[in-house]
Amino acid sequence: MGLVTTIVGWAGFGVGVRALSNSIQGRPYFATLFFSGVGTYIYFANERMEELIEKRKKILLENRKRRKELEGIQPEGAIH
Repeated sequence: MGLVTTIVGWAGFGVGVRALSNSIQGRPYFATLFFSGVGTYIYFANERMEELIEKRKKILLENRKRRKELEGIQPEGAIH
């Protein structure tokens, strides 16, 4: 229990010092937290979207390849 209280105490002290530092510089502390949270969310959302796009691109390319192979096999008079 002593370790947990020490860590929580020093973490609280660090937050307090940061709040004092921001107030001396005239920066709003909670706005900084808010915008850093929003920025982090946007960054990871962008990463997820890029992964989804790559997966869908791979599926589309495979479908195109399969379609071209099938078109090569079908007779000339077949309806597409």
